Amino acid sequence: MRLYALLFVLLLFTSALADHDHDTTGEESTAGRPDSHAPIGVMGDHMHKEGEWMVSYRFRYMHMDGLLNGSNSVSSQQVLNRYMVSPTEMSMSGHMLGLMYAPSDNVTVSLMLPYMNKSMKHVTRRGTGFTTDSSGLGDIKASALIRLFENEKHKLHFNAGVSLPTGTIDARDATPMGPNQVLPYPMQLGSGTFDLMPGMTYTGFAENWSWGAQAIGTIRTGSNKRGYKLGDMGDFSLWGAHRWNSNVSTSLRLNGTTWDNISGADSRLNPNVIPTADPNLRAGSRLDVLLGINGDFGNGHRLAIEGGLPVAQSYDGPQLETDFIVTAGWQFSF
Repeated sequence: MRLYALLFVLLLFTSALADHDHDTTGEESTAGRPDSHAPIGVMGDHMHKEGEWMVSYRFRYMHMDGLLNGSNSVSSQQVLNRYMVSPTEMSMSGHMLGLMYAPSDNVTVSLMLPYMNKSMKHVTRRGTGFTTDSSGLGDIKASALIRLFENEKHKLHFNAGVSLPTGTIDARDATPMGPNQVLPYPMQLGSGTFDLMPGMTYTGFAENWSWGAQAIGTIRTGSNKRGYKLGDMGDFSLWGAHRWNSNVSTSLRLNGTTWDNISGADSRLNPNVIPTADPNLRAGSRLDVLLGINGDFGNGHRLAIEGGLPVAQSYDGPQLETDFIVTAGWQFSF
């Protein structure tokens, strides 16, 4: 499985980079550096000292326009030769509230509460357009970060996460088929299943530079109440950052994501009407390049923003093409 390959590569990477000499004489603490945290688009990247709390807010926006079959562009008309309806454009935004607490120096626990908004535009064979929308609570994510190794230069921890099925899989909206229709898979807000999210995170530091890598998987544990299971996912990030002064750092990140097709199907959806209702056309992979800025304003306050676009993407069957992604956030430690 591609997920386990990503985790194995990260383990080899961190083993090669980690300096197992615990003598830190003359080394500067990373606490308070603007690049002590990963780019804001990376979750579960850092740990806290015993008794420390952190609250955070993130806003994430993704826009998609046009269609890809594999890595080749296809037109809406080509899709309409096979289906009655073609998606043309989609936007997704999320508000994410986070809470972290360290019961000890070696364990940090976290909780992430997302509120999602999705909007998709369509065109029919008759040439008419319509838009569907869904919004609400997404799947809540809880995790424990477990320290494996740390000195002043290198840090390595295990991410033990679980995703709770709090997001709906019954979102409905008006379509040409009727006023209260079940929406296809991409417009639902959750998976409907308890999902395991194991991973590893490594960070390294020099005088004015830092770098890191993270691999996180999402493993579905079974089918949901509607008889289907979303595909497993693998997410890998590799980044580097430079601090310009005590308050500001910039970063460059590569983020690769891969996901499988859906197993089973929601019997309420007709896969002959629109490709987004076909469970066999949901797999894909994407590689993004993202630039970021981190700001440390003292007294525990941090502001950050990161944005970028795909440099490669490939999908099974006609799927919407990602244009860009932006994440901005505030973090407060106390």
